[in-house]
Amino acid sequence: MSVNQMEELKKESCTLACPVGISPQGYINLLKCGKIDEAYDLIWEKNPLPSVCGSICHHPCEDVCKRGTLVDSPIKIRALKRYLSENKLDDKVTSYPVIHQEEIAVIGGGPVGLTAAHVLAKRGYKVTVYEAAAEAGGMLLKGIPSFRLDKDIVRKEVKRLEESGIKFVFGAKVRPTDIEKDYDKIIVATGNSISKGLPIANSVCKGVMNALDFMTKVNSADQVTLYGNVVVIGGGSVAMDTARTALRLGADKVTVICLECGSQIPAHPWEIEETQEEGIQIISGVAPLRFEAKDNAPPHCLSNIVYTTIENLDCKTFTYDPIGEEMVLSADFAIIATGQRAEPQYITGDNIILAGDIVNDTPSVIDAMGSGHDAAIQIDKELRGREWKEYELEREMQSGDPKYRIYPAVRLKKAFPEIRKIKDRSGFDMVEQLMSDEEALLETWRCLECGYREVDIEKCIGCGVCMRVCPKGDVITMVPVEEQGGNK
Repeated sequence: MSVNQMEELKKESCTLACPVGISPQGYINLLKCGKIDEAYDLIWEKNPLPSVCGSICHHPCEDVCKRGTLVDSPIKIRALKRYLSENKLDDKVTSYPVIHQEEIAVIGGGPVGLTAAHVLAKRGYKVTVYEAAAEAGGMLLKGIPSFRLDKDIVRKEVKRLEESGIKFVFGAKVRPTDIEKDYDKIIVATGNSISKGLPIANSVCKGVMNALDFMTKVNSADQVTLYGNVVVIGGGSVAMDTARTALRLGADKVTVICLECGSQIPAHPWEIEETQEEGIQIISGVAPLRFEAKDNAPPHCLSNIVYTTIENLDCKTFTYDPIGEEMVLSADFAIIATGQRAEPQYITGDNIILAGDIVNDTPSVIDAMGSGHDAAIQIDKELRGREWKEYELEREMQSGDPKYRIYPAVRLKKAFPEIRKIKDRSGFDMVEQLMSDEEALLETWRCLECGYREVDIEKCIGCGVCMRVCPKGDVITMVPVEEQGGNK
């Protein structure tokens, strides 16, 4: 590892990577000490959906985990969060304190709105959430398949928010101007609920549908029948979820086609890997040109998708240059998963704050929750007229004192358990299994406890990288030394 790489590590931390500012090091080490209640409370303080995130978060904290960079593999932070949260779901909740006169409305009961409501209620405001559907959860209930997220988990976490004191009004499709006079501040978090579609020929063929409608029907337990060849168009997380769902609904073969290639594919690498593990082919770097129907008379049943390879893709404008010849892919069904857009909003007023996808596309649930968190903080700052250090998610990293060296938890040859997954993927059972008590405890011992510490290239912090890169072989040994008072 070069000096430049070591310098880059100074800027990284699991805590700094979390969009809502949770400290993984904090709750992992509380769990290691047997303080389960305190560990869960540390998460709940900022995250109202810890079990949801424990199932589906794309875990940016793990991407910068120094254990993964310097030793072997990242701490399984997301799995530990799920373990902690699902073991606390049925516990009695404490009511939010009401200490302010101002009342806040949140329009939209998805992850963004729920996070904003939670943060504000935690700070003593009366909060009412308006949700157009019959229950809160948004895309967590409509868009994500059950083999990735148990819907009962979502409902339990929403119930906890309700029991804590947040008021919910369901079946209420309201505009900010409808309720503006009743509230001091309003957060609009209605998300992107309209599929973009594809501007190509025969897109109204029978057998062509959009991913949002498709997943909504599946998650609503409506009868959805698929057969033959199913093609999913798109390269994001929704496309991968849709493809895996189609396979479970009886498709003989599922293929994903997308404009992007390699690292440009927007789905996370582990999502692509799990999709391919289930036998789904991904054809990248291609664009659909038109749908072909089996006959000329209605209902024009889909038969083929004509596509071509492309180059010079601009991922911001989605412009590209078609190259090569036309190719044909047999398709009985095509599911378009190329993104959503927001409904037109007529939003005015100084007391209205926008959050989530209607401001900027948020690529994941945790990023969306971060947007809700920021909107709530903005309101609190405006109403109270104060600046809190906590509002600044950018925290300063400090070099660790040499006497508190960070020795790798286990540099010995020891196998830690991998996350268990079910082998039978034909149904909608959760693929990832919950950690056992023993597995969770073992995993906590891997934490280097470096959450707020720089990697100081002039002072040893016991990271062990010198042992690994030394050209002379294993000539360096790190031995923890007991100091007076029990410090190492």
